[in-house]
Amino acid sequence: MLRLPDLADNNRLGRSIFSRRLSRRAENSNQIPRDVFLENEKAESISVDRMDSAPLMEMALLAENRAKNRSPSKKFYGWAIITVVCASKNGRTVKATPNSDNIYHADIFLNISKSVVGKDRRDKQKQHAVQLAACSKWQAASTAR
Repeated sequence: MLRLPDLADNNRLGRSIFSRRLSRRAENSNQIPRDVFLENEKAESISVDRMDSAPLMEMALLAENRAKNRSPSKKFYGWAIITVVCASKNGRTVKATPNSDNIYHADIFLNISKSVVGKDRRDKQKQHAVQLAACSKWQAASTAR
């Protein structure tokens, strides 16, 4: 597997958007909706791609394949783009987590204590999602063509 350089503060991360509703909100208001960065309650991290590590077209193809492999199948609309430095604020950490399907994969770890459960855990996830969305910019999939 190709070894990528370590993550740097100014590296861009892309959170793929597979919801037409969320992509329209991002595109029309140029503000990323919080829900783009909201995972299920048990999730410890948020999946992203290292956008500066490959040509944009390759990143779009990876996202399109992920969309098709979802159940039910989805469509890829674009990304919420955030820098590593912004994603790493407020106790979060970013780590490269390449896998066999995507060597550009990374995770934003929320670092929420295991003792925080239920509604309190969800509230903390929502706070992180709001902060991440506020630091992000919309990039349409069409820019990769």
